[in-house]
Amino acid sequence: MSTNETENNNGFRGLVIRGILTVVAVFAYGWINYLLNPVATLGAGKIAVKQFESSDSAYVMSQFGMNFFSNLGVPVIVLLVVLVWIWWKPLKSLIKSGGVPLAVIIFVLLASTQAFAYYDKTDYAEPYFILPNESAFFIQDVGDNKNDQAKFGSEEYLRANKIAAKRYIIPHTKLENSGFFSNFYVPSGRLIIVDRTPYNREWVASAARGTSTKNEGFPVQSKEGLNITVGIAIATSVTEDDSPRFLFRFGVKPPAGDRTKPEVIFTSVYNGRNLTEVMDSVVKDKVQALLGNEFTKRSFDEANAQAEQIMTSVQTNLEKYLKTVGITLDYIGWADTFEFDKSVQDAINRRYISIQDEAIALKLSPHTHTIQALAAAEALRSFGNKTDGKLPTNVSLWWLPSGISDFFGGLFKPGSENVTPAKK
Repeated sequence: MSTNETENNNGFRGLVIRGILTVVAVFAYGWINYLLNPVATLGAGKIAVKQFESSDSAYVMSQFGMNFFSNLGVPVIVLLVVLVWIWWKPLKSLIKSGGVPLAVIIFVLLASTQAFAYYDKTDYAEPYFILPNESAFFIQDVGDNKNDQAKFGSEEYLRANKIAAKRYIIPHTKLENSGFFSNFYVPSGRLIIVDRTPYNREWVASAARGTSTKNEGFPVQSKEGLNITVGIAIATSVTEDDSPRFLFRFGVKPPAGDRTKPEVIFTSVYNGRNLTEVMDSVVKDKVQALLGNEFTKRSFDEANAQAEQIMTSVQTNLEKYLKTVGITLDYIGWADTFEFDKSVQDAINRRYISIQDEAIALKLSPHTHTIQALAAAEALRSFGNKTDGKLPTNVSLWWLPSGISDFFGGLFKPGSENVTPAKK
C-alpha cells in the first residue's frame, strides 16, 4: 500500500473518530442540560420568593441562588471548547491553508455563546418596583405552585407603622429545546400585581357636578311606570387579605399581542384589573339593578317617602355581593335629589302648593272672625287717613262680617248723605 493511501486511510479513520466523538459530546451536553433544566427552573422560582422577606440575608441568598440556577447546566462554551479540541487538527490545517478565516471562527464562537430571552433578547436583570398601594404575588411556572406561592403586601408593615415597597427581580432559566446551539432564557415564574388604590365616585346625571361630566345617573321607574333619576355617592377599597379573592374574580389584563408568540407567552409581569375598572363597569351595573328592584316595587309616593329604607336595602345587598368578590364597601348614599319628567315635577309642585295652602287655611279657620274684625279696623283707619271728606260711591266690603258690610253699604249708596235720622 502506498504512502498516500495510508495517509488517506488514516485521515478517513480520524474523521470517523472525530465524528463519533462529536456526536457523543453533543449527546452528553444535551442530556446533562435536559436533566438539570427542571431542577434549575424549580430552584430559581423557589429561591426568588425570598426577595419578599424582610431580611437582608434572604435577599443576598436569593440573588446568588437565582444566578446559580439560571445558569445551572453545562454552558455552551464548554461544548464549543470540546468540539474545537476534537476538530482542532483539521481546523488548524484549514486555517493555515486559508480555507476558513480565523475571524469567521471567532464570530461563530461569540455568536453561539449568547443566550436570548423572549422579553428582552438577552438575559438582563428584569426588575419591578412594588408600590405601597400594591400587593404582589409570585407564582412559579411549574411544580408545586400552590404551596410555594409568595405574597408581598403592606399589612405587616402597617402594623409596625412602616411603608411597604420593594424591588423584585424576576428569575430566569433556560427553556430546554428552545434553540439550536443555545436555549432561550424565560421567566421561571410570573409576578402578578394587584392595585389596591381606594375608589370613590359621585354617579350623578348632571354634567356640572359629580365625578364625571357624563350622565352617570341611575334611571329607575316607580310601580306606576313614572320615570325617576337618582344619584349615588360611593367609596370602596380592596384589603390585602381580600386581594387574592379580588384577583381570582376579576383576573388580570391580558398582555397585548398574539398569545401564540413567545414574547407574549413569556410575559413576566401581569397587572390585575384595578378597582376603578371594576367599579365603573360591573359594580355600577349591580347598583343599577339593586336600585331598579327597590323602586319598581314601590308606588311613586312610597318611593319618595321611603328613600331611607331604599338606601338601607341597597347598601345591605351591595355590601353582601362585594364581599364575595373581594371588595370592601366603605360607604354609599344619595348624591343628588330625585329627578322626574318635567310634567310630573310640575304636577308635584302644584300638588304641594295646594296641600300647603289647605293646611294654612285649616290652621287659621278658628280665628276667622278675629281676622275679619282686624281687617275692618285697619280699613277704617286707612279710610280716615286718606279721605277728602266725601264718601266713596263704590266700595267692596266683602271682607267684613255681613252685618257690618250691610251697614256700610247703605252709607255708601248715592244720596245717603241727605238721609236724616228719625226723631225719637
